[in-house]
Amino acid sequence: MHSRPRHPFGISLTVSLLAILGLLLPGMAMADKPRIVATILPIHSIVAALGEDAFEVELLVPATASPHGYSMRPSEARRLQNADMVVWVGPDLETFLERPLRRAGGREIISLMDDLDLDLKPTREGGVWEHHHDHRDDDHSHGNHDHGHNGHGHDDHGHSEDDHGHSNHDHHHDHGHHDESHGHDHDHHHGDYDAHIWLSPAVVRAITEQLADKLMQWDPERAETVEANRDALLERIDDLDGRLAEQLEPVRDQAFIVFHDAYQYFEQHYGLNAAGSISIDPSRSPGPRRISELRERVADGDVVCLFTEPQFRPALAETVAEGTDTRLGVLDPVGAELEPGTNAWFELMQNMADGFADCLGKG
Repeated sequence: MHSRPRHPFGISLTVSLLAILGLLLPGMAMADKPRIVATILPIHSIVAALGEDAFEVELLVPATASPHGYSMRPSEARRLQNADMVVWVGPDLETFLERPLRRAGGREIISLMDDLDLDLKPTREGGVWEHHHDHRDDDHSHGNHDHGHNGHGHDDHGHSEDDHGHSNHDHHHDHGHHDESHGHDHDHHHGDYDAHIWLSPAVVRAITEQLADKLMQWDPERAETVEANRDALLERIDDLDGRLAEQLEPVRDQAFIVFHDAYQYFEQHYGLNAAGSISIDPSRSPGPRRISELRERVADGDVVCLFTEPQFRPALAETVAEGTDTRLGVLDPVGAELEPGTNAWFELMQNMADGFADCLGKG
């Protein structure tokens, strides 16, 4: 009977294999986590905070790029294709994703505007808005609205094109290339609602609660982690909201004009006094009539600030403010210079409040 000879390096080989496995296992465990792709930085931040330690959450659109008309690189298209879940705002914002997301391929796809019950605000016209500032927005009671369109609320704050007698769904919104609505009918709702939903803490609370429910249903094994993350995130949102409200209280009565109508969720949540916007779509120039109307509004003397954005040249804003005491400030609604991660949304909102407070509170 012959015994198998012992390998002279048996012990060291076993130890080496165990060491290699020890290095590989954490990576293998990481790879086993479901992969979620979130489209833009502020939404990625909320999803990452909810999914921390439970999911791998990746950002699709670089923070320095605009989601309007974005063209994906091959690496981003692969990231989208390999995702187990995609979270996007919806076709009102990331229009470039409409076609790719029609081919779901087994992925879970969540459109925040279409699949959650949120208090959405109608798209406003560009130009001068009526003055009606003496109220706080109803964001704090967002569950008490008439949900007549895919579960969305239809608050009329006096700024939408409905004021001109048009149906909320049967017109084109002014995109800044001339001063009047086309008036043509269309058969979809793109553009009827303002897509900058992440700029209201109340809406982000609703997103946090409802998205957490969807994540727990989607992956019950990780529900306990998601629930704990949800509770911690809601507490952080409430804390930030209180601090920003206190910071902005002294400047609520100061009138301002924005370059791009992206801020009504923030304005109305904190009761700020928006007087108008140069454009709805920042990629299209407004006509001379709108510039003239805005200059007349600024000439009234009560518009303290005109806000530009870091992604766009301030020439139009300078033209509107020329010859007046109106100051120029800067607001960034997407966080172009922020590091992606769980803190990004909080930093974005703090930067927004600082931008308003610094410009409106001077002198």
